[in-house]
Amino acid sequence: MAERRDDGAMRKIWAVAFRELRHTVLTKGFIFGALVMPVIMFGAIAAIGMLVGMQMAPVSGKVAIVDQSGRVAEFARAELTPEQVAKDMEERLSRNSEFKSLGTASGAQASTVLPAFDVAVDSVPDASRIDELRAKVQSEELLALVIVPPEALKADPSDAEGNPAAVTLIVPTKSAPRTTAAMERALARAIVKARVTIAGSDYRSINSLMETPPTNVRRISAEGVESDESRITKMLLPMGFMMLIWITTFTSGQYLLTTTIEEKASKVMEVLLSAVSPMQLLCGKILGYAMVSMLMLGIYGALGTTALAAAAMGDLVSPGMVALLVVYFVMSYAFVSTMMASVGSAVNDLREAQSLVTPVMLILTIPLMLWLPISEQPNGMLATVASFIPPAIPFVMVLRVTASSEPIAAWQVAVSIVWGFAWVAIFLWAGAKIFRVGVLMQGKPPTPRELLKWIRMA
Repeated sequence: MAERRDDGAMRKIWAVAFRELRHTVLTKGFIFGALVMPVIMFGAIAAIGMLVGMQMAPVSGKVAIVDQSGRVAEFARAELTPEQVAKDMEERLSRNSEFKSLGTASGAQASTVLPAFDVAVDSVPDASRIDELRAKVQSEELLALVIVPPEALKADPSDAEGNPAAVTLIVPTKSAPRTTAAMERALARAIVKARVTIAGSDYRSINSLMETPPTNVRRISAEGVESDESRITKMLLPMGFMMLIWITTFTSGQYLLTTTIEEKASKVMEVLLSAVSPMQLLCGKILGYAMVSMLMLGIYGALGTTALAAAAMGDLVSPGMVALLVVYFVMSYAFVSTMMASVGSAVNDLREAQSLVTPVMLILTIPLMLWLPISEQPNGMLATVASFIPPAIPFVMVLRVTASSEPIAAWQVAVSIVWGFAWVAIFLWAGAKIFRVGVLMQGKPPTPRELLKWIRMA
């Protein structure tokens, strides 16, 4: 007899769950917002990348260099060749990229990022022609005009007042920023080479002595295991994981809050309660929106994994990370959905709900505010303490387990899971009592103190 009652209760819970799933997933708003928009965003990002990588129109023309010494033009011709400009871009991408795994791909695409250069360089020793040459740049007869003051080629490149001697580069208004930046770097190197040569030194030897060697940073664990330092692993990947569960849980939680308030205001709740008990209704709603949240997690997770695989960084996500992500996702959804359902049952409109949800939301913003400190020191005191503050536990722990170059202590992961789900049980117990009382209450919304009375009385 008891088994038949349990089976009947479960059938009602699943009926409510699938009702919530259908009424949420099969709507135009959800399909567009949760399914179509991510695809559009990823497509737009890919399209922007392709457009940025497209080769620009070839750059051809003359560059006039006003230089009394006549030495700068000699080096500028060598610096403005297509091969040297592409090499400069490759070196900059390799040196400035924070993502070492992208270095090869970035260097290979350097030739398509910049336009082909076909530039002739004229040396103009007569400074009185500056106005004439400036007019030619304005009419686009010249590609650029470079004015090199004599002080810029001295061993101490400063003017009479002690200020750095500035070189002037004048380009037409239609000059592309990437083209102008490439010319600026090439001319700067040409001026440095001319300055060193005039001083009687060999630029190549000096440059070799001053060249900064590459550094391979490796972390060694207490067990003696070495691993490469990866800034994307320590910074961007943890934020991506945390935002993944943040967006999915809060989106479905917001749906749960909204539908509960709407059903209560429209008296639909009373009709539902004539067929199911308050607990069955609560469990069904939480289970239904859990399926919505899992659907979104699967979609966004698949898109993120595909993006990492396309960038040859799929190895950054290990099976252990995915398993812990699922565990902490369940925990975070349980926290958020219980709060949203209980608050939605206690109020009459969304405006009233904000005053009750805000205090808990402040706690849930801790991971967002502490993202950088936790990512930088995932085993530090701050990260460890924040890992045991409910309901922020799952969000902080996701940051920690994905940011650390070495594993988080196993006991901390285990304790956070046990401690977190213990608090989930407390939230469910309190939320169920609030839902049972508030679901049929009308009129003035309760204060936090009155909610505590409901928990004790129910």
